[in-house]
Amino acid sequence: MNCLLKTTASAIAQSKDFTAHAELAYAILPEKPAREVDPYGSPDALAQLSKQNHLYFVLNDPSENTILSTLKPYIDVKQNGVIPTFVKSAADIERLHAILSVYEAEHGLQDGSLKIIPELGRFPSAFTALANLNGISPRLSALCWNEEVLKIALAAKHSRDEQGQLLPPFEHARTQCLFTARAAHLLPLDTAVPSHLPRAKMLELIDLVASQGFAGKTANSPEEASLIQQVFVAQ
Repeated sequence: MNCLLKTTASAIAQSKDFTAHAELAYAILPEKPAREVDPYGSPDALAQLSKQNHLYFVLNDPSENTILSTLKPYIDVKQNGVIPTFVKSAADIERLHAILSVYEAEHGLQDGSLKIIPELGRFPSAFTALANLNGISPRLSALCWNEEVLKIALAAKHSRDEQGQLLPPFEHARTQCLFTARAAHLLPLDTAVPSHLPRAKMLELIDLVASQGFAGKTANSPEEASLIQQVFVAQ
């Protein structure tokens, strides 16, 4: 996997730009509050999408009941795993591992089939608290971070300079993500490229992280995902 494209089931259904690719995975964002019916959109639509694509559900709420109830309508969807945004420490990963084991047992899924890709950013302390992920859970497959979410958490006005380069606190976060992932033999995925940048600058920044050791990036649009594919496939 070299690209994790964040989107919704509705956006996929309404667009012709979403395609299947061996190295592209979809991070399915909730469209409604977790307490409502089918928070991730149509189960049938996602089941159809999962036949040719890798799907991961983004989890924003750490509650066991919420996680189990929101995933339940999608039992017929070929889920590859989840992307928790609430991880603060290794204990959160271990707890999520146990919750997913309950879900797999209740629905006849193979134990350990659902993978975990933590997204760092919501809690800045997690970048240091999770410095060592070795042996935490065999479900861990990758690690990513979210620049925009971290920017909000830090109450920062800017995260990049005029040339599009990350400012020191955010460059430190990127480095921590890379070091932590590689030390634990996980795929390190860099944050998405700002969409307002010119195409040439986006390609330059993607090429930079590819040369630094990242295995891929997250993306917020099919166009950005296409650029990521272009760079990383050529590596």
